[in-house]
Amino acid sequence: MSGKIGKTSAVAALSIAAIGLAAPISSAHNEASWTDGCRGYWYSTSGHAYCYDAQRVAGTGFGYNIYYDCNYEVDEYHYRNPGYGFEGKMSTYECTFKINGTRVK
Repeated sequence: MSGKIGKTSAVAALSIAAIGLAAPISSAHNEASWTDGCRGYWYSTSGHAYCYDAQRVAGTGFGYNIYYDCNYEVDEYHYRNPGYGFEGKMSTYECTFKINGTRVK
């Protein structure tokens, strides 16, 4: 009986080690400061712009420029104007390999 427990423990330990080696390391980052109530967030390959209280008025032409800095591919640019007081995600983009950052201007 103790032989089966030992084998089961060994298989479990090796499985955990294999998952740890195969799983990519994911970390979240964000811009240090808010731009009129919005800022950029990014993870390993995706980014998004989030607002907690957007301060730019829709229809005025003064929205937000969101820049997605991708590694190994062309960077992406979005223009959004979600409206005054908007709260939530206003833009997203997925880079194929890696994202270096997301900026809201």
